[in-house]
Amino acid sequence: MNEQRLRKFFHFTEADLLANSRGGFSETQRQRLSQQAKAEQASARSSAVILFVIAAAGLAIGLTIGSIAPMGMGRILILVFMGVLWPFAWAGKGVNILLAARKLQEPRLRQVSGPVHILRHEDAEYVLQVEGHDFDLDGNPSGVIMEGDEYIVYYLEATEEILSMEYLARGK
Repeated sequence: MNEQRLRKFFHFTEADLLANSRGGFSETQRQRLSQQAKAEQASARSSAVILFVIAAAGLAIGLTIGSIAPMGMGRILILVFMGVLWPFAWAGKGVNILLAARKLQEPRLRQVSGPVHILRHEDAEYVLQVEGHDFDLDGNPSGVIMEGDEYIVYYLEATEEILSMEYLARGK
């Protein structure tokens, strides 16, 4: 088990691992996570504005068509679907995006330990499984992680991004 390869593959330093093992973030990790959170907030606001405009457009169209439609079931359906359901659905998606981005503002460190399993999907994506948690990998972990070896994985709760890993024992 080569710890230098592990650090290089997951982009962490000994200082990062030490801080994570103590239950916190290193200064480098804090800065990186803060920058990512700001970028995600900006992107979320842009996306939410688009969704709110779609919700408002649907409401306007629904009210316009509903007001000129002949009385009866068709008018009621147009008002219900375009005037109520459409705006709630699209505005709800916008609010969910904003709430998800807000979770990144206060990052939470989590850890899981146990034997690792490496899965390869058909689209050449790799997933690391540890005790029921799935972590997407950016590349092929062969030569870095051995199937069945035990590790402690320190990760970000909101995104399940691996921040650092610590080798524990050879698999059986």
